[in-house]
Amino acid sequence: MKQEEYLRLLPVEGAYNMRDLGGYPAAGHKHVKWKTFIRSGDLNKLTESDLAYLASLSIRTDIDFRSIQEKKVAADRIPATVTQYIPLSIEAGDMTDMAHFNLNNIPKILEQAYVYIIQNAQDTYREFFRIVSEERNTPLLFHCSAGKDRTGIAAALLLGALGVDRKVIMEDYMLSAEYLKGKYDAIVQAHPEFAPLTTVRKEYLEAAFQTIDSDYQGLENFLRNQLGADIDRLRALYTE
Repeated sequence: MKQEEYLRLLPVEGAYNMRDLGGYPAAGHKHVKWKTFIRSGDLNKLTESDLAYLASLSIRTDIDFRSIQEKKVAADRIPATVTQYIPLSIEAGDMTDMAHFNLNNIPKILEQAYVYIIQNAQDTYREFFRIVSEERNTPLLFHCSAGKDRTGIAAALLLGALGVDRKVIMEDYMLSAEYLKGKYDAIVQAHPEFAPLTTVRKEYLEAAFQTIDSDYQGLENFLRNQLGADIDRLRALYTE
């Protein structure tokens, strides 16, 4: 494993796919600040040691993109330093309810789910950007159940706002395929047809970007006009 990957994946026992978004090349020949934005899967199995570690990072804000039902089944364990737990529910991508999927074409359905999120979760992501635009809310952790779809889109939008190249954004997104290994083994062993639901593919995020490019005249326009992102402020605060 590369040293950067080691620094990126946080050493916790009770959560999958928890990683730092720092270090990526950003606008103006700068880099995204480390220890500012943490993306993750669910937090309900964090150990006491994990909580102490996250408290040592001074995490202040926990943004939870999971559905109401997901939160009810698996409530977050929250570090002592967190002063704000903010539920921003996005229903699409709920791993607890797979019965409605057409099992013969899951990858295509997931592409459509990403498009749906881009088109229909704009109010949620607008609130996300309002929160991250205030430096007092950082260090900030944001998550869903697997930390790959709803969180993956949030991370892609945030990195895009900071001027990270789309190729690098995709590389960060695809790390979920590695860092989720093991999380859904029991589900896949019992129902192999669900395997595409448990990982990421480039086509999923590409579908989101294609919608942004075709329907909203590109990422920067989407961020500014649909999500109200103050790109200049975000880059001033979170790149160095």
